[in-house]
Amino acid sequence: MRRNYIGFTVLACVALPALALDNRLAENVRHCASEMDPTKRLACFDAMAASLPKGEADQFGLTADIARKRDPVAEHKNAEAILPGEIVALGQTRDGKLVFTLDNKQVWVQAEIKTQVQFEVGDAVHIEHGAMGSLWLAADKGRKTRVKRVS
Repeated sequence: MRRNYIGFTVLACVALPALALDNRLAENVRHCASEMDPTKRLACFDAMAASLPKGEADQFGLTADIARKRDPVAEHKNAEAILPGEIVALGQTRDGKLVFTLDNKQVWVQAEIKTQVQFEVGDAVHIEHGAMGSLWLAADKGRKTRVKRVS
C-alpha cells in the first residue's frame, strides 16, 4: 500500500514542473507527501487535486460514470434539465428512423422507429431525460420519441 503512495508522489513531483504549476502547489505536494498517515495523506492529495483548475484536458475521456462519481448532485440536476428547441430540418435514415436537426444545430436520431408519432419542421420540441439515462424528444399533445444525439 505504501508503494502506491510513493508512486503517486513521484508522479506528482515529475508532472508538476512539466505543467508549470506555481510554487504554492509544489509546496502542497511536498506537504502531502510528508504526511505519514496513509488516510490523511490521501485526503491531503484529494483536497489538493480538487483545488486544481479544470480545463479541456480534464474533460477528455470523461464518461458519465466518472462524472457521476465526481459530483452526484450535478448529475441529478442534469437529469432534471430539459433542452428546448425547434425542428429546422427533418430527415430519415435508411432503416426509417427520423433524424431531427434542431435550431441549435444539434442532430438527433430516433432510437427506434415509431411511425404513429409525427413531427414536422417548425415544431417546438424539447429533449428531456428518461429512465436509465435515456433521452426523449418531446413536443405538444404527448408526441414523444426516444432519441440519441449524433452531432
